[in-house]
Amino acid sequence: MPPLRIAHLTATFPPYPGGAGNTCYRFAKGQAERGHHVEVFTAAADGTPPDPGAAIVHRIDPAMAIGNAPLIPKLARLEGFDVVHLHYPFIFGSELTLLGRLRRRARGAALVVHYKNRLLGNGPRGVMFETYERTVAPALIHAADRILVLSPDHARSVPYLARALARTPERVIEMPNGVDTVTFSPGADDTGLRDRLGIPAGAVVAAFVATLDRAHHFKRVDLAIEALARTRNRDLHLLVAGGGELLDGFRSQAAAAGVGGRVHFLGRVPHGELPAVLRAADLFVLTTEPPESFGIVLIEAMACGLPAIATDYPGVRAVVDDAVGILIPPGDSAAAAEALDRLDDAGVDGRERLGAAGRAKAERLWAWPALLDRMDAAYAEAIEARREKLGEAA
Repeated sequence: MPPLRIAHLTATFPPYPGGAGNTCYRFAKGQAERGHHVEVFTAAADGTPPDPGAAIVHRIDPAMAIGNAPLIPKLARLEGFDVVHLHYPFIFGSELTLLGRLRRRARGAALVVHYKNRLLGNGPRGVMFETYERTVAPALIHAADRILVLSPDHARSVPYLARALARTPERVIEMPNGVDTVTFSPGADDTGLRDRLGIPAGAVVAAFVATLDRAHHFKRVDLAIEALARTRNRDLHLLVAGGGELLDGFRSQAAAAGVGGRVHFLGRVPHGELPAVLRAADLFVLTTEPPESFGIVLIEAMACGLPAIATDYPGVRAVVDDAVGILIPPGDSAAAAEALDRLDDAGVDGRERLGAAGRAKAERLWAWPALLDRMDAAYAEAIEARREKLGEAA
């Protein structure tokens, strides 16, 4: 493929911790390394950003912001790109992209919408999100030249994606999240994390990784804490990696449940240090709920050779199966506790057998070089589709 001019539009981007931004970062950096001209348009964020390589990152102070939704008017005026790659959800960014599409009419870049998850919330926030999902999101999907979905299973669970699959299946391309299988790989706890935390030798340790803020309320670490309190094994420990305004509430919950000494809150962990946390664990747990659509941390844990416990939802089912871990019903701390007990009872050999299968699956399906190849092909399809549309319009 000849070099392309690619614009990535994303509401969040590292150093903000979140799967959508991290995925954008890996694609942008990898594409730039392949010789494409890549520019990322996002909001400013606190912290030290990772090296984007040859990709150009525009960290723009928004005109206003509602949570993780920055209003960046410049997005409606982008020119000179072959592909505009919008990472959804992006409140304001989606509307501005549609506006730019209308402004340019008979010219402009191919539009690729990379769909990650629906917008869900409670109270007034929930009403706003539901309105958005009924209006802007379907319009964006209708306008896209190609729609990237994490799995067909997940796409069928979203009404407007299901309609796109039924009416124009050629526009919908499966594009799962990826993992660096070199950085995330099996290994020993060579940083001594367990010793520093005072975890007894021989104890079984589960890891839970999530951003603990209101935008990620659906990760449900509270269910993991409840499950730990219900397990038979009083020596089972839980590592929780993640920071945010909900952290203190979870600390209080663990103490009230009588497991404060067995739940170890690590706070925010830089992504580069996450493999060390996972290697200090014996298994991984993610008691999430919608709008979870894939769970990048799941494939990172599996790449590190950890068996996984995860909630049985569309999308997550594309990652975890009986060969690599245990799926549990949503919102069921008793089932989560039973799954923890089962992996405890499996012993080292049983956990390593599941972990090895998970590692093999991660290498086969989610390693980055193969995903970059797939994205190149998706862009080529989108550009050709856009040219055909413009030819028809002429």
